[in-house]
Amino acid sequence: MRIRKAALVAGSIFCASLAQAAMPDFYTDTCPVRLDGTRVGTDLTPGNSSLRNTIAYEPSTGLYHFWGFVADDPSFPSAASALGAAKHATSNDGIHFTSDAYLAYGVGSADYTDYGATIDPPLDFFRAVFDTDTGTWKLFNWTENVGSSVGLYNYNSSVNDLGSVASNTSVLHQGPLNSPFAGNHVGMFGLVEGNLYLRVDSSTGGDGQFAYTDGIPPATGGELGEADLFAGTPYCWGLDPACGNTDPRIPAYVHNVGRTLRQADGTLGTYYAFRHWDGSRMDKQIWYVESGDNGVTWSAPAGVFADGNAVTIAQQPLDADAGSANFSSIEIVRKGGLYRAYFSTQDAAGNYVFVTSLSHAADTVFADGFEACAN
Repeated sequence: MRIRKAALVAGSIFCASLAQAAMPDFYTDTCPVRLDGTRVGTDLTPGNSSLRNTIAYEPSTGLYHFWGFVADDPSFPSAASALGAAKHATSNDGIHFTSDAYLAYGVGSADYTDYGATIDPPLDFFRAVFDTDTGTWKLFNWTENVGSSVGLYNYNSSVNDLGSVASNTSVLHQGPLNSPFAGNHVGMFGLVEGNLYLRVDSSTGGDGQFAYTDGIPPATGGELGEADLFAGTPYCWGLDPACGNTDPRIPAYVHNVGRTLRQADGTLGTYYAFRHWDGSRMDKQIWYVESGDNGVTWSAPAGVFADGNAVTIAQQPLDADAGSANFSSIEIVRKGGLYRAYFSTQDAAGNYVFVTSLSHAADTVFADGFEACAN
């Protein structure tokens, strides 16, 4: 078992203007992500379970990889929401994916019954990462508050090792995370050079950094630091007693799905979306904070879109109804110095659609950022 310690990089405190300069700038015209020719979202799964996915780019193969659900679970929690229901797919362009196989527990996997679960734990949200310390791909999964039937997986993340290639679908299940924040975090945002990033239900509800220990089971030490995801936004953390009272901002929480990654300029970037306290989507924006000192300090939050209302799907407008088409299901994928933003919104007919947008730097052909989203 290897114990990782947080590596601190010396650096000065970033001001908001410095953070803004490094923030990837994404086009407002998006393409719908397709799996086997069908748009991911309502078209693929009427109950929108296909929005529970993750995407990563593998430099060694030049492929984008997708892991997620391709069918709804009418009897949640059931096997239709467990690991064996998650499917893998690949793409050359990050837009059109072709599925190949469902995931399965491989030889040597931990047994979920060893951690007090009586059912195969349902997986609500996924994050795929390449672990630079082990040289293997990891699939982190978060399980919601189901209760005693899922034992130590309840309101906790679990880890699956995919091996050295992202296309492997026979996974080594490592079990639930043994962490001071086990049962008190709502999703995993990233694993960067031995540091794990969890969206914690702390007093500030931010993005917590933890030294990660790989093994069966996986573990973390105590929280090393936490990014404030609310400061200067129109929203306040709903568990703060001042929120909505002496703090007049809108009570909110940061949604379970976000991404923390090492960026091309060496900074850490965290991308996320807000939700109303009742769970409804908040706005047409992807929010961003940045650290130039490996997570010791973070910039003030900023939105990546100057005007989220200008976003379109294949140059067609979003749902115009008030409160509709707000963004969620945030994923950010880096390919060298280029970025793809993935998120869900609603088309003019009200269908949820998982879409992708290039960063301006990635657009080398189309001056307006439109990728000619072929069916």
